[in-house]
Amino acid sequence: MLRLKPKPVASAVLLTLSLALSAFAQKPEKSEEDKMAREVIHEKPTEYKIIASRSPVKAFAVLSDAVWYATDEIVIWQSTASVKGKPLMQQYPKLGNIASTGVTSMAIERGGSVWFACDEGVAVARGKNVTSYTSADGIPEGKVLAVAAGSGGDVWIGTENGAARFNGSSWTKYTTSDGLASNRVQALIANSRGEMYLGTNKGLSVHNGSSFQNYNAKNTGNSGLEWNNVSVLAKEPNSDVIWMTDGPKNLNTFNGREWKRYVEIQEGITSIMNDTRRTWFGSESGLLRFNGEEWVSDKNMHGVQAEQVYAMYRDELSGNLYFGMEKGVMILSNPYRR
Repeated sequence: MLRLKPKPVASAVLLTLSLALSAFAQKPEKSEEDKMAREVIHEKPTEYKIIASRSPVKAFAVLSDAVWYATDEIVIWQSTASVKGKPLMQQYPKLGNIASTGVTSMAIERGGSVWFACDEGVAVARGKNVTSYTSADGIPEGKVLAVAAGSGGDVWIGTENGAARFNGSSWTKYTTSDGLASNRVQALIANSRGEMYLGTNKGLSVHNGSSFQNYNAKNTGNSGLEWNNVSVLAKEPNSDVIWMTDGPKNLNTFNGREWKRYVEIQEGITSIMNDTRRTWFGSESGLLRFNGEEWVSDKNMHGVQAEQVYAMYRDELSGNLYFGMEKGVMILSNPYRR
């Protein structure tokens, strides 16, 4: 168990989860990816299940009755229900007019549409209809690195060459000339006040609806940013505390007024999730979990047997925790539902 003592910290209780697993496999399908996508592993009693994938899951989105997930090569939709013992699924080698490769971020906007940040642009699935947008449609050129739903029904994307906001009919682009800290926007998250947080390689930008406020090592003090490279953002579910990565190993929190810094924690963090009591950090080295006092990396302590974790999500309705990992998407029962 990794025990680091960053300051400041708060006392908390570390709980462990005990998991038991039994599995079954479906009959062979037409392709290996199809075969793996249809394998759903259940345990008894119900603690978690896994939607299996042949390749690492780099991003996913959860609907009430289905999970969208992406590997480096393809995007797949899979129902969480089943027909005659087999879950329904569909592969998407293309999303609209663009390839579904390189998806590293997904978001669900108000109304249930699912957005995908892709190598060639951004796409949205509205039911069975998929529409794609590229620079020809008004977004910045280059790879789309992040996508997030705003609290007002708008959708933001971050790219290698700026950000853009979609109001339902048209795009508005933002660059450093509009006040952005950098044109490389690599992470996005909205808070409950309608602000959009944009993580860049030169600090954090916060859009309040009309303008940007920028934060960096020069204006956040000794407890704030140190490296200015913000590549992952996440919000605590019951507050507007925002977690973020900064540089190779640092972490920060910011509530709009106060900063906290945690140094030399974990290299290569890909995702952050708070389950209302604990904060989880995914990386290609596995999972790290923080309970306010201890940083736990032991798989047997936190109950998720994953070698690599690329994306995480907490379902607000069920409280269940989702982990995109090297062998699929794990759905874990969360003891802290509120």
